Amino acid sequence: MAFAARLGSLVEDLVQSLAQSTGQSTSSLPASWFPDAVLRKLKTHPYLRTNPFEIEDRLEGLDERFRVNNREALADALDLRLRSLLQHPSQWHPDVLHLLLELSDQPTLKTCLDSLKLLPPSRELPPEDPPLRWEQVAREDGWGQDEDLWKSISYTSDDSAEDDTGRLSAVETSDVTSIPGDETPARSAEDYIIYPAASDALQSVLETQAWRTRSPRDAPRTSTPRIVISELQVVREALFMLHGFECSLFDSLAEPIPAFQMAGTALETHSALMGSLADNGRRMRVIRQFVAQPQTVPHVQALQDCLTRHLADVDRRLSAIQARFASPENEVVVSLIAVMSELASHLEPVLTLSDIVARLQDAAPSDTFRCLELMFDEIGVARLAGKPGTYELLVRAFVECLNIYLRPVQLWMREGKLLPGDEPFFITEPSSRVSLGDTWQARFQIRKTADGRPHAPTFLQPAIGDIYNAGRSMVALRLLGKATAITRPSHRDEPPLDYDALCPTGFELAPFADLFNNAFERWVQSRYRETWATLKSTLVEDWGLFASLDALRALYLMADGRAAATLCEALFARLDSTDADWRDRYVLTTAGREAFASLLDPSRLVISVDPEFSPTSAIGNGTVRAALPGIKVSYRLSWPVQMIVTAESRAHYQSVFTFLLQIKRAMYALHKTRLLDKHRTNQKSRGRRSLFYSTRNKLLWFCATIHTYLATQVLEPTAVQMRRDIDSAQNVDAMIAAQCSGMKRMTEEACLGSELARVRERMLDVMDMAVKFENGQRHATGRDGRKEETCFEALGEMATDLDHHARFVCRELRSVASTSRSRPASAKWDILVDMLQAGVREER
Repeated sequence: MAFAARLGSLVEDLVQSLAQSTGQSTSSLPASWFPDAVLRKLKTHPYLRTNPFEIEDRLEGLDERFRVNNREALADALDLRLRSLLQHPSQWHPDVLHLLLELSDQPTLKTCLDSLKLLPPSRELPPEDPPLRWEQVAREDGWGQDEDLWKSISYTSDDSAEDDTGRLSAVETSDVTSIPGDETPARSAEDYIIYPAASDALQSVLETQAWRTRSPRDAPRTSTPRIVISELQVVREALFMLHGFECSLFDSLAEPIPAFQMAGTALETHSALMGSLADNGRRMRVIRQFVAQPQTVPHVQALQDCLTRHLADVDRRLSAIQARFASPENEVVVSLIAVMSELASHLEPVLTLSDIVARLQDAAPSDTFRCLELMFDEIGVARLAGKPGTYELLVRAFVECLNIYLRPVQLWMREGKLLPGDEPFFITEPSSRVSLGDTWQARFQIRKTADGRPHAPTFLQPAIGDIYNAGRSMVALRLLGKATAITRPSHRDEPPLDYDALCPTGFELAPFADLFNNAFERWVQSRYRETWATLKSTLVEDWGLFASLDALRALYLMADGRAAATLCEALFARLDSTDADWRDRYVLTTAGREAFASLLDPSRLVISVDPEFSPTSAIGNGTVRAALPGIKVSYRLSWPVQMIVTAESRAHYQSVFTFLLQIKRAMYALHKTRLLDKHRTNQKSRGRRSLFYSTRNKLLWFCATIHTYLATQVLEPTAVQMRRDIDSAQNVDAMIAAQCSGMKRMTEEACLGSELARVRERMLDVMDMAVKFENGQRHATGRDGRKEETCFEALGEMATDLDHHARFVCRELRSVASTSRSRPASAKWDILVDMLQAGVREER
């Protein structure tokens, strides 16, 4: 009951205060405003707790409203108070905050604390009443004198019910009646206008910044009217310009505006200072524009990210200088030159990158790696100029971009794969549909520029070959089923390409190009050596590379005399016979397989005759030029060995085989020649007999000399050296080069080159003489005297031609050897001349 009495007095005070605010008397208020009605409504109202989430949203909205209306300090103060309130949690906080929100009246505008003093003092609460007693209640309500109170009530009367219903309806009607002014009135645009309070600080700021709105016509009368500004303003504007913000002393292109002049400086000095600042601003503007543009090339994106970080560092430095002048803790000396000197060490590395970006924008779109080349060159310049800060920044930026650029290189070297559509990479795959034997040379290519250089940065050119070979080696190993031993992640870690690897301690004076070449060579070789070792062992041990070379040597170079003689005798016998099927490939192949069965795999050998060089037996019997060049020997190699023994090398093998076959044919004919019957030779034919044996002996000597020279000076030494070079090769290209160069050198030393075509033709003429000598002697035997006389006359002419051809061969060989002293074959040609001159008759 004490609470009810206290609540009643509070309700009366509330009604009276509302009546005074509306200018009405208590008697003229509506019935719903009577204290009894209000008290009854308060007692019967179902109170609910305040929604804390709604209060939180309203406070956030109030904070946002403060910030939108440029009341940052007020918003920060509100946020600080709310955070402090969270440190003392209570269940009544939402209710208290709700009350404060309801009591607030335009908090954005009414923020002056002095206004609180104008508020009237609040009315004090009445003193607490003594405890309420029933006697007091009876006396106040008057029911102590009510005689009808103790009478029995009749509940059958309808009138009283109607009266109660009517009174209840009236009460309910009065309860829902709203108090005038409790609804939020509609607000107009004027209600949202903010009227800042007058402040001396604001007036000071306006006066300080008045120079921005002045016109040069308001300046003092001089030859060129200019607005004079303080050095502090120049420093502030310069920092804003370097920050990339709009300012009054510089336009949007960082060009100085000539309408201003710094106080206390001459016009020339001011122009020089502004020009220096403008130059730095323009270069900074280039970087800011570059980092804002989207880039598609990965390593250019890395450069963009690096520039963004360095720009952030420069911006933080600029902000620190601005804070030092805006809120000085001690006395600060304003000096534009001091500020420029302080910023020089921070701006110089970034401005160097700005020059690189400017030149990069002028480069052709196809030069995607141009930024790497520019940074590489600038690093060398910074090293020579002794700028350690610029050098370190450039190297770190270069390393970031280079590692991104080398990602396709790493994929190529590790797995032998190319990214589809990777234009910046310098290796392409024109077609994957090539034969396995041509995988090494025809499947992949190095992309070239217009001037024939690899499409790669200049500083990577020395390592292009190793990178190219490493990837092709992985492709070959994958085709051979040996790639798993290389691609294990835990097998070996590659050396890093970072700042510490490129710039090790103790090499501060070494040129960066040498440091990079050494580090990059280690990086490439760490992967390439392992790949090459695996591929070489696979070729030699699993696919019999040297065994195949020995087979080619025995077959084409006729290294085994017995097998070569067996094949040649069978071939020449069929050629001398009248059988028209001498060129049957099956018969020739069978003869070759039987002859070389113990030296190679017979199933891989095929001997055939080219249709263009397949004359009849009678025509091919009289010369070494007709049929023998058409005999083709084919030894089928496994495709890994075909990568080493190319088609060019096989063509050289075939040409040497043909030349040896022609020599064998001439010697076969001479050995087949029957000797003259001594009993049938009379005194008259002794001169002819001597001519016969002399000519035969010279032909045998000439052919044997050529064959001995080839066997001892050309074929055997070159084959041994070629095998040694292949065994010591460091990559497949070196193997191919050793094979091709060895066979090319062999053909040159064997007089099969184009420069010795005339010499070779005279040698073949001599070999044709040997075949004709055998045919003539065979046809002359048993003939009549007239036929025999004709044959011996032809024999005399043959002896004369033999001497003439032999002298021509010696003279021409000596001439070519003397004009080709720089070639290794010239020494071998001199040896051949010395061997031939021993049997050549001097011309009288």
